[in-house]
Amino acid sequence: MKIISVANQWHQICSHNPCARFTDVILRSYGQVMLQNNALSGLIFLLGVLMGGYLSDKPAIGAASLVAVISANIMAYVYQLNEKAWQQGIYGFNACLTGIALATFCENSPYLWCTIVLASILSVFITKALSTILQQWYLPCLTMPFILITWIYLLAIPSFSALSRVQADTATAHITSFTLLHLLPSSILGIAEVFLFNSTLVGITFLIALAVNSLRITLYAITGSILAIGIALMYGGQLELITLGLYSFNAVLTAITLITFSNSPDSKTNLYILLAIILTVFTQSALTTLLKPYALPVLTMPFVVVSWLWLLINQTLNQR
Repeated sequence: MKIISVANQWHQICSHNPCARFTDVILRSYGQVMLQNNALSGLIFLLGVLMGGYLSDKPAIGAASLVAVISANIMAYVYQLNEKAWQQGIYGFNACLTGIALATFCENSPYLWCTIVLASILSVFITKALSTILQQWYLPCLTMPFILITWIYLLAIPSFSALSRVQADTATAHITSFTLLHLLPSSILGIAEVFLFNSTLVGITFLIALAVNSLRITLYAITGSILAIGIALMYGGQLELITLGLYSFNAVLTAITLITFSNSPDSKTNLYILLAIILTVFTQSALTTLLKPYALPVLTMPFVVVSWLWLLINQTLNQR
């Protein structure tokens, strides 16, 4: 009840104070990365991002995400795009992921920060364009703007001497077996990897952020991560990648999205989501193979592809 009271007071402050309203939009932008339209969840996500940057010895990641989210939301406000979408953080969450990705994959330099601002601004217009195109099928654009911008930037790096990419760290711990003791930490890492972090503490922080807004979605998120690990193990996935949660993060987003857009969470819905998680794992493996020659990460593309397909199928089922 105290949380609800604080939320109501914050809403009243935002309705009269432009600075508080903009802060609310910034926080909701962080929450929307996992489809949570909640400022408190967003605040906890932001703290998790700052913590993740610090724990990975890259504090610039947290700053990059803030610069990106602020830049995107200012641009959306200046161009007077859909006000309701702006207030819900829809124009900021792709910028958040873009800022984190560029700061993670690229060398820190003045050119990087200029690119983060530019990429964040572009994400606003790509979000608007994709939303317009996809609305005829009643589909959200999800994280597609983030994927497109990050891929374009990473592919462009070899053409510009002022830009450089961080050398991939190939020194990963060799794991010969996966036991039940690995299951929970690896599942939590799958939550953290949504924001490109490899930290159980960050993953726990993100779970708290989800739980603040919806315990049901939290349950589906961690279940999606566990199921993805099980599928990857069953088919002989690389143990190091499974342990790091790299088979799980797309499945986490798929589970969250489908339960969010479902009409009724019954046994049919759960089976429907399970099948989507299975397809997400295989789609991720396929895209990893496809993109390897170009040195591109799959990012959240498997989640987007599967979610779009399943949401279209869901519309057909609901019409019956």
